[in-house]
Amino acid sequence: MSDSLYAHREDQNNQRFEQLAQTLHQFRNTVNNDIHGSIQQENSILDSLNDSFGSLMQQVKRTSGDLRSVINRNASLSRIVGMILLGFFVIWMLYKLR
Repeated sequence: MSDSLYAHREDQNNQRFEQLAQTLHQFRNTVNNDIHGSIQQENSILDSLNDSFGSLMQQVKRTSGDLRSVINRNASLSRIVGMILLGFFVIWMLYKLR
């Protein structure tokens, strides 16, 4: 009888091990799929951000080039505007220090 009891317990253990293995396999698949999906979503967001920043940098370069050409064409007017802006900045800083 002890042999049949031992065989019965052995079968129960084997069944539990199989259930545990299946549960772990399902858990791994779920985690891997979730991580893979999240990584793909984050990569697409990063790609779109990279494209946006590239476009922004091109616009900034174009705008700075336009500003440089305007400043070079009207040097005296640019100096006057720069002095006025500097004066406003100094007055604003003095006002903030009070």
